[in-house]
Amino acid sequence: MNHLRVMVVDDEPLARAGLRALLEKEPGLLLVGESAGGADAVTAIRTLRPDLVFLDIVLPDLDGFGILERLPPNERPAVVFVTAHSDQALRAFEVKALDYVTKPLRRDRVREAVARAHERIRLDRLDRAEPAPALTAPLALKTEGRMRLIEQRTIDLISADDDHVVVHAGGGVFRARDTLNAVSRRLDPTSFVRVHRSTIVRLAAIRELEPWFHGDYVLVLHSGTKVRMSRSHRPRLAAMLGRRI
Repeated sequence: MNHLRVMVVDDEPLARAGLRALLEKEPGLLLVGESAGGADAVTAIRTLRPDLVFLDIVLPDLDGFGILERLPPNERPAVVFVTAHSDQALRAFEVKALDYVTKPLRRDRVREAVARAHERIRLDRLDRAEPAPALTAPLALKTEGRMRLIEQRTIDLISADDDHVVVHAGGGVFRARDTLNAVSRRLDPTSFVRVHRSTIVRLAAIRELEPWFHGDYVLVLHSGTKVRMSRSHRPRLAAMLGRRI
């Protein structure tokens, strides 16, 4: 496995230590540096050339967006913004952030961001060598002893169930031994959104959003199915919709 070179930028020592502890549990990563300030981070990124930076937005001298503005496009690593606030999600994705994770950090969200980084960087490297595989290819699942190809445009919902995934597509339900993270990497990222650590939905399958408790929402699909969306995944859906939720 090619290890990703990772850097952490946060002005709080405890926050850096906590994130570092989470990253050390993830395979395929090499932590190459840390910074506590914006100007120092710009210099470190240019020197260390990390593949991926976990970047706090609020810093004492130069915020996370300012750091990216000082880096030319060919020197910008993949970025996962880390913040205690969710109101900057839309701006984060406008500058092509890979992900947006809110504090306090949870291991599943950090793991999800790392998985997304591995896939994005893998595809970027393939782009330099050969055309990337079509993201709209059918989703291949081994179910009931056969390999089933499911058109992505027919999928409404994919959920995790222990060591299996359950796919709701075209009025049918298909169960396969796979992981949600592995399946998510085979989906069109412009059409699907993770709304809970155990649930992915197709954006066009959502009919409406109903407020629920503690900042969570319930998504009502065109099929009538209701799906809970957790607060930590709300920024990504908001960015894909182009408006605050």
